[in-house]
Amino acid sequence: MTKSEIRSAVLNKRKAISPDIKVHLDMQIFERAHKHSSFQLCKSVHLYRSTALEVETSPFFEYAWSVGKDVYVPLADESRTVLKHVRVTRSTKWKKNSFGIQEPVPEAAAEQVDDEFFTSLTVVVVPLVAFDPHCNRIGYGKGYYDRFLKNVDAVSIGLAYECQKLQIISVDPHDVQLSCVATEERWYEAAL
Repeated sequence: MTKSEIRSAVLNKRKAISPDIKVHLDMQIFERAHKHSSFQLCKSVHLYRSTALEVETSPFFEYAWSVGKDVYVPLADESRTVLKHVRVTRSTKWKKNSFGIQEPVPEAAAEQVDDEFFTSLTVVVVPLVAFDPHCNRIGYGKGYYDRFLKNVDAVSIGLAYECQKLQIISVDPHDVQLSCVATEERWYEAAL
């Protein structure tokens, strides 16, 4: 199967999760992921705003703010196909971008940092479509996170449902392996 065919098949599996079950699975994933030592010890966390079918990330935002962590979110720079990163707080105002993802309004994006800001003292929570037990991932196909993760020394945590797991993902030279993936059932850690 091509990556495009894999995306389609896995996204259909994810879409088949009922809303009631999804709420329960999301909480299990949150409980597992936010207790990871790297998440507990980091000073800053890079989070994405989840879409309706992705693992819900709002508990990660609330938890990080409640324990005093700085929270950064990506802004897609479509002209250069790279991510920008801005600090957000509880008072940040949001709007949907061209992909339908919530982003801070420009006035709220005052504190912007470069990729190099994300060091071993930070955690990057990464969206994904599919993953394998070795923490290889298939994203949404634009390469934003692969380009970003190549430039950082942070721990990268993928959030996914078990139904998104494949036996093995064929890795291309530009693909970046995640540090770990949290699902409702268990942790997957990359053998680095």
